[in-house]
Amino acid sequence: MPTDKRIIKTRTSIKKAFMELVEKQSISKISVSDLAAKALVNRSTFYLHYSDVASVAADLDKEIEESISECMDDFTISDIYASTYLFFKKLTDRLDENEAMKRYIIFSTNFINVIAKIKQILVRKASDSLIKKFPQTDVKQIDYPLTYAVGGIIDCYVKWVRFGDGSVPMDDLMKQVSSITEHILSQLTKNIQNE
Repeated sequence: MPTDKRIIKTRTSIKKAFMELVEKQSISKISVSDLAAKALVNRSTFYLHYSDVASVAADLDKEIEESISECMDDFTISDIYASTYLFFKKLTDRLDENEAMKRYIIFSTNFINVIAKIKQILVRKASDSLIKKFPQTDVKQIDYPLTYAVGGIIDCYVKWVRFGDGSVPMDDLMKQVSSITEHILSQLTKNIQNE
């Protein structure tokens, strides 16, 4: 992990420029020249940090994955409401702190791919939490129900962020989402315990 402030600043500038460009055009249409110009660095500086545009996207995806994973650290199956609320609160706070990241995740042309990766991370974290509580759990047995639950949770959150007019407070959204999720997971844990 780079610790030199100049390296961090340059990479941050390149990633921010990338996120801004992806709002308006697909990744495949972004050139290194476009990206370097937007980041206010020359091409040779760009190549000191990244090999191509795809490597910038990969670095950004890794950063998002780490951030999402940190937001999920306190997730526990035994308290779905508090865990879901805490996750969304942390995620919302992080997105509010980094407007470029928020726009990239929620509004970019790469939106569908980013959301799909977030869903994968959450399924993995929820699966790990269930296996920790029920070590006898077969991962294949819980994969589809967790994918279904996580997909619904994330889609609700994205809709709330993208199209919400503020009339539904986060607390109300979490109560609704948590209630449904709790029902799915309680049924899933009953199935696990009965095997």
